Amino acid sequence: MRPVRRRLRSDHRDTITAVIEAGERVVTGIDTWPVTDGSRIREPLRRELTDRALLEPILGLLATGSDALGETVDGSPVTAPPYLVVTSHGPLCRGTLESGRRLVVELGLFAVERRPRRYRFRDPGVEECLRVRLE
Repeated sequence: MRPVRRRLRSDHRDTITAVIEAGERVVTGIDTWPVTDGSRIREPLRRELTDRALLEPILGLLATGSDALGETVDGSPVTAPPYLVVTSHGPLCRGTLESGRRLVVELGLFAVERRPRRYRFRDPGVEECLRVRLE
């Protein structure tokens, strides 16, 4: 997956940086920490990404990732589930490739601490934010 990650970081650095900035904005808008309810992150993050017109560029990660693998995504990905979801960890793109494997690209902004359950901003750089896997 290194070549895919490398290509995504190269071709989409500005998008990933903008997503991190959107996460920072969400953090500043939450007045009570720690956050224990994921919807207090997920909903403002979705709004922030929408307001910054980042959903289409985020979805572009999926096309670039599949191209780096020498494949294409089946269907016509749209900025809605199942292709793009905004979770309490950050945005996640997924699509089934022509080979039948599923490419998952996640921009991990928030982490969950289990005991006690609470969310924290990871304050990631571009390299730490990007997670790619095949399922």
